[in-house]
Amino acid sequence: MFRISVLLFLVSVPALLASADCTLDSSAYVIHPNGDTTKCLDVRGANFTNGTPVQIYDCNGSDAQMWNIMPGQTTVKVHINNFCLDAGSTPGNGVGMKIWECFDGLAAQTWFYTDDQRIALLNQGLCLDLTNGVHVDSNQVQTYVCTDNNTNQVWTLD
Repeated sequence: MFRISVLLFLVSVPALLASADCTLDSSAYVIHPNGDTTKCLDVRGANFTNGTPVQIYDCNGSDAQMWNIMPGQTTVKVHINNFCLDAGSTPGNGVGMKIWECFDGLAAQTWFYTDDQRIALLNQGLCLDLTNGVHVDSNQVQTYVCTDNNTNQVWTLD
């Protein structure tokens, strides 16, 4: 009886762990500018290194367009690795976004996904902004002062 219980435990644990991994995938999203499902937030060239620009690009289902993000206080993390959306050491209007290795609690990587679908840099009054509202490939996104009803700052998850 003891051997059967141990065997069942050993068989059940991997199955539980596998199902736990599936739960983590539920926070992986593509992020669209203002509901435009043809365009996605994208790591330029799928180059996962510190400083690579984050841009708008045609949605293509690549790993460069899959992000982990949750409502409320969050990081915006590339789904397949340890790189986060980063506002740099001096965030402000017009500062281009990039990815950087994720660090817990780093202000430049701590965002807040709001109820009105803005991605705001926590406690800094800056939002992720579609530069000049232009939906063309390779347009690097930026931070800009959060402004009510600014469609350049609306980001929908899919």
